[in-house]
Amino acid sequence: MVHFINGLNVSEEEKKKWYTAASQFRLPYWDWARKQPYTKDYGLPQICTQPTWPVVQPGTNGKTILIENPLTGFSNPKRNSQNQRVPMGDKSMGANAIKDDDNLPWSQCVGTSRYGIVADVPPSTWVNGVNNWQYSNAAIANPPWYDGHPPPLKSSTFSDAVSRMFTPNYFDSWEAFSSTAHNNPRRNTNYMSLEYIHNIIHNGTGGLYLSKADIPESPVGFTGLGVGQMSDPTVASFDPIFWLHHCNVDRLCALWQVLNWSLWFNNPSEGDPASSDPLLPFHYDARKSNWTSDKCRDWRHANYQYDDLKDMPPGTPTPEYQATLRSRIKALYPSTSGTVARSPGFTLQDNTFHDYIINVVYDRYALNGKAYSILFYIGEPTVAFSTAKTDPHYLGSVYTFGAPVLSADGQTTCDNCGKQKAAKKLSKAQIPLTLPLIRISTGAFGIPATPLGPLDPHAVERVLDIGLKWYFIELGGREADASEFPSTEIAVLRGEGQHPVEDHIMPRYGKYKKLRLATEHKRLGFGHHVGPNDLIRDDPDA
Repeated sequence: MVHFINGLNVSEEEKKKWYTAASQFRLPYWDWARKQPYTKDYGLPQICTQPTWPVVQPGTNGKTILIENPLTGFSNPKRNSQNQRVPMGDKSMGANAIKDDDNLPWSQCVGTSRYGIVADVPPSTWVNGVNNWQYSNAAIANPPWYDGHPPPLKSSTFSDAVSRMFTPNYFDSWEAFSSTAHNNPRRNTNYMSLEYIHNIIHNGTGGLYLSKADIPESPVGFTGLGVGQMSDPTVASFDPIFWLHHCNVDRLCALWQVLNWSLWFNNPSEGDPASSDPLLPFHYDARKSNWTSDKCRDWRHANYQYDDLKDMPPGTPTPEYQATLRSRIKALYPSTSGTVARSPGFTLQDNTFHDYIINVVYDRYALNGKAYSILFYIGEPTVAFSTAKTDPHYLGSVYTFGAPVLSADGQTTCDNCGKQKAAKKLSKAQIPLTLPLIRISTGAFGIPATPLGPLDPHAVERVLDIGLKWYFIELGGREADASEFPSTEIAVLRGEGQHPVEDHIMPRYGKYKKLRLATEHKRLGFGHHVGPNDLIRDDPDA
């Protein structure tokens, strides 16, 4: 930016203003757990949806001009002798040429797409990039049951998950909070993680379905057809929204660290990197000294701060500041606890309530590492899987956000992934279930209004025994059979939620116990004769 300002044909006084602006520039974050003002719903930032955007033109006294919006996508800047942009896999790219990922044609792309790449149409329609942001919005928005029945729910699928991350003692360790790695957690709250939520946003932004052939009955409007770079870790960072997404991941990580300052690489597993290991290839000086996790633990050392923490005092956070931050987080991200407390028919007993979750143990390398989704429903799907988020029976999903460990020619594409695959490392995820159960009691999911009392465990278990279903969808759109995932275990658990009255106190969750009847008649469910059946355990105090 400074180099650009140096070349401006404007007065020195105006240049100073631009230098000041450049020195204050920081990467913006996309908070996908809060509604967007332009749609009043969850989705992409508005600036990532428009082909052009107004900017102030230097030397015009503040007048704006429309420019091609760089946040809608990225195009390969390299050109051939005819001044045409070349595909990212063109041989002229040399060692930087992008390779295809199984059946995903990344090498042909000149520009990035969101729900844009389709196998059944000429590549000329998508090679330069397609920004179907409306599809991304539909995939990130709340499922229909959130708004379809009174009373209105203040939370959302993402804000509920984010809220849980910040509740006291939800995680035993830094590792449990930050990663999907399944390290035999002691308590069931540890199945949630920041990485798990991060993965779902990647898939919701990019897309899952490559071919019309895998969508037998495409609905009118949002078909869910098309994939984009954000769904594949090998190419995701080419999409500019990747950086806004990861800035928010960094922000949420910073907020969690303020509330859990003492938890840092405190429960490593064998083979895990140490906090002092170099983060290759990232370096911070001309001598190419590598960053380590320890060196970048306190983000303030990198000369930036988030608006949520702008009043944070220097040094270690005080209990008083942590209480202030908890009040702020409670207002930003409404919780299950607050919704239950306001819902008719769900009387709190001593400020406690029954809380329900689905915990999942899965093998991210089951399909040679290729990404896949596990889609959860109450009742049979009513629309194509490609439009799952618009299905009134849809509950939630898990997305592995992986890439093949072995290339088509048998070469290992990721050494660390290869080691994890060989060691049979498993992953974890968690889908909060209490809010959809509240909706079932009002007649959502096509189920006649079912009296669940104060979320009575026996009534809930009977409903889930009949209605809970799950399906595996490979990136590209192929429906995979459960037999391809022998290490997967899925369990429904009932625990106790504690609803606080004071603003600075957050809810608490614990004492989870598996509900066998909810899953024992379903393949890979806890209690079924096919599946591990010993990976997810009751809490010690359940």
